Amino acid sequence: MKDYPAIKVAIIIVAGILSAQFIQFGLLPEIIFFSVCLFLILLKKKISDHSFYFLLMFIAGGLLVFSIGNYLSEKNKMYFDPFVTKIDKVKNTTAVGEITNIDLIRNNEIIFYLAVDSLYSDEFFIKDKLDLLCKVRLDRKAIYELYNELKPGNYLKVTGFYHKGKQQRNPGEFDYNAYLKSKAIIGVLNISDRASVRIINSETNTYKNLIHQIRKSIDGQIKKYHSPETAGLLRGLLLADRGEINYQTKTQFINAGVVHVLAVSGLHVGYIIMIFIFLFGRFNLFTRSILTLTGLLFFMFITGVPPSVFRATVMSIVLIIALLTNRSTNLINSISIAALIILIINPNEIYNPGFQLSFAAVLAIDLLLPYFNYLIDKWNIQNNFFRYVILFGAVSLSAQIGTLPFTFLYFNKFSVIALFTNLFVIPGIGIIVATAMVTLFFSALIPFVAIYFGTTNDLFAQALLKLIKFSGDLSFSYISITNYSLLDLIIFYLMLAIFLFYIPRLSSLKTKIVFLILILANTFLYSSIDNKDLLPENYLSVFMIDVGQGDSFLIKFPNGKTALVDAGNTTMFFDNGERVIIPLLNYLGIKKIDYGIVTHIDSDHYGGFVALILENMIGEVLKTEIDSSLSKDRRFEEFIRERGIPIHYFKEEKIEIGNTSLYFLYDEKIKNISGNSTNDRSGIFKLVYGETSFLFTGDVEKSIERFYANKYKFFLDSDVLKVGHHGSKTSSSEEFISYVSPELSLISAGFKNKFGHPSKEVIQRLETEGSDIYRSDLQKAVLLRSDGQEIKLIKW
Repeated sequence: MKDYPAIKVAIIIVAGILSAQFIQFGLLPEIIFFSVCLFLILLKKKISDHSFYFLLMFIAGGLLVFSIGNYLSEKNKMYFDPFVTKIDKVKNTTAVGEITNIDLIRNNEIIFYLAVDSLYSDEFFIKDKLDLLCKVRLDRKAIYELYNELKPGNYLKVTGFYHKGKQQRNPGEFDYNAYLKSKAIIGVLNISDRASVRIINSETNTYKNLIHQIRKSIDGQIKKYHSPETAGLLRGLLLADRGEINYQTKTQFINAGVVHVLAVSGLHVGYIIMIFIFLFGRFNLFTRSILTLTGLLFFMFITGVPPSVFRATVMSIVLIIALLTNRSTNLINSISIAALIILIINPNEIYNPGFQLSFAAVLAIDLLLPYFNYLIDKWNIQNNFFRYVILFGAVSLSAQIGTLPFTFLYFNKFSVIALFTNLFVIPGIGIIVATAMVTLFFSALIPFVAIYFGTTNDLFAQALLKLIKFSGDLSFSYISITNYSLLDLIIFYLMLAIFLFYIPRLSSLKTKIVFLILILANTFLYSSIDNKDLLPENYLSVFMIDVGQGDSFLIKFPNGKTALVDAGNTTMFFDNGERVIIPLLNYLGIKKIDYGIVTHIDSDHYGGFVALILENMIGEVLKTEIDSSLSKDRRFEEFIRERGIPIHYFKEEKIEIGNTSLYFLYDEKIKNISGNSTNDRSGIFKLVYGETSFLFTGDVEKSIERFYANKYKFFLDSDVLKVGHHGSKTSSSEEFISYVSPELSLISAGFKNKFGHPSKEVIQRLETEGSDIYRSDLQKAVLLRSDGQEIKLIKW
């Protein structure tokens, strides 16, 4: 460690920042520090053992650095008004403040950030300094007019629908609200009316506006000379804005193990340096270095200074300065200096996945690559091409090993093809970035030449995207990682450190192999200590998934088979199947749903199935018989059949799955009941395992409930009731509830939904019946587990 002074300071600063999450030391470390210094001064002449003296000085210095980290973290914490944090959703909320930043336009939507002076509605008035994220959605013409009118520094008055960021409401789900808070953003204001955005003062922030205008101009040129899909990719690569790369494409990048190329990082900075060195190659070393540094700083600012780019830029500056001054440097010190600067500016970056992945990758390359180089040298490869390919693979493998725990933690996936795909994707990205730079250069000088380069780049980009799509869609492209925790991450890095420390001290190859096996075995063993299987075998598990205002229930049978009862809604802005259910299934390690049960054809019940069917995750569909009068039902069935998925229509029958019974109570006679809707045609079924039972009712309303109550009477009696129609007063009649007599009632409804579900009448009726009520709008996702004798509520 004596050769790495910066990393010592960085480690202690990081420890101080992390400690602030648990305890604020206040002046205690400073008091100890100065007391020790005073003690040393007073006893300086009496101390003969210099090593003891330096040890005390080291401890005192360490305490000071540690306390600085703790202080910086505490100082940067945002303490919001307690009243503000309690506000969840409020219509017609007005904010007054200054635009601090504007994102590039995307899909008829503008996102800008407002430093708010006041925030108010009919329900509250807050005069405080707050940061707010504003989203404006308008038609194409209006949104572009507003986009060209708004500038950083403008003082605005805006009115819209205020809400917090989406919290974690299902296991493994991203907590957007926590993310916003880490960025000191109090919430989101959705605006859908042009008149609701009014510029009070048109003054601008000169620097921020200059950067914004440059980014807009580059974005415009990218879109002008490239296809939309290529433009979306290039905007991510050159401007660090992935807003126009769709969710499915991002998922394919993750599955293929190449998602890191979408985060502008050291890889992209390296390509930029190579381009600048090529462009400025005819100048002397000093001029070339200054021009390259200027270009790097320009690139850093137009990308918005993400941690990965800042880190790579600082490292590059340190290396270039060392080259100019004939001083030696090393990667560890350079990266430590970059980390120190970033954390001093904003200690919260330590919790940013981009920061963590970026620094872990570079550290791993520096620490692991020498071992791979040693092996490559021992193989004595004569062919230079193969040698470089293997060396390139070794760099990629080193980075993947270093970032593996963070990849598991944030993506819950391990790409088994990553090493292969990176061999093609990383050079491919270099070609695309370089060609895009040339296109942008000629777009300003000789536009018709830029057209040829842009068209060529489209071909490169499309070929690369097809490779990634093909790789990411392979059934074996990734392995789902479940139960990965912070403890597992610590264990991994601890074992890696032990391996790196001891492996050079072992002489024989046999001993090294045995040692590696022991390290791997211990890593897996200790990582399993805190594992929690949410859906264990030999139990019946019923999971009420929180899909907002809709229904979706995951059932895992004791024999391992699975069923999904409904799949929530899909809109042009949010797909529950794609964004909630599939990530949850991946988190739980479920590759395929055996039975997709569509209770009825309402969008808030069947919409999410489309994404699952497209991903080949549904084995068989059970639904009501097709209603030819409903075009959406006809289209849905055609879509299912096109993909070769068998359809089983509801009828009165019993289906055995392992030692569990499903009693479908559907009756064709309900078609003849006057005024029946898609809700009334919902499939009802009773799930029985041992002495426990669950009743699923879809959205049936009172008239149909009365029909089933008269027909089945006490057979409806069940331990758990999925309350009909999200707890609406049009369902859950007294007669029906009395026959079911549920001990537990599950209500799936959106938080503060516009329909007012669940109804107070229904809640009161269930409470009168003595039923415990669990609501997704209040308790989020709910997991019940039965062993055939009793049903338990499981905390996830």
